Amino acid sequence: MQSKVGSDEIGAFDQWKAEHQVIDRYTANLTQWIAAQSKLRASQFQETVKKLSELNEQLQAHFAREDQICQQMRAAHQDCTLDADAVQRQINADHGNISNRLKHLIDRMQEAEFEMDSWKKGVHELGLIIDLIEQHDEQESESINCLLPPTSP
Repeated sequence: MQSKVGSDEIGAFDQWKAEHQVIDRYTANLTQWIAAQSKLRASQFQETVKKLSELNEQLQAHFAREDQICQQMRAAHQDCTLDADAVQRQINADHGNISNRLKHLIDRMQEAEFEMDSWKKGVHELGLIIDLIEQHDEQESESINCLLPPTSP
């Protein structure tokens, strides 16, 4: 198979990896902040909604970038479009699932102040969403790495 991946695609992939690092740091900081709020028993719903909304905005921009990268990779690998189509379908499904769950959590936290039990459920749901993001990133990274040409040592 001949690869048509050029420096533009590799540059886009490097940018994608850098965005992943930013999102990873943001989710790590968010997790630490939530844990601190839980220990203090200070359920700061408005601040949490703000932080979750910021995460959602970052993810939406990142998902758009991923779509661009997938299109570039598909164009570079026209001889293996079946694999590229399968990767794109999985990525789109993951993006929809993550986005819907995060938006649902934001909506619930915007309702009248939760009781502590609801706060714990919200924190648990956020943990599950972050796990989904991490799992998605790992699978996606493997898929995209397979389409990139090998780098020279």
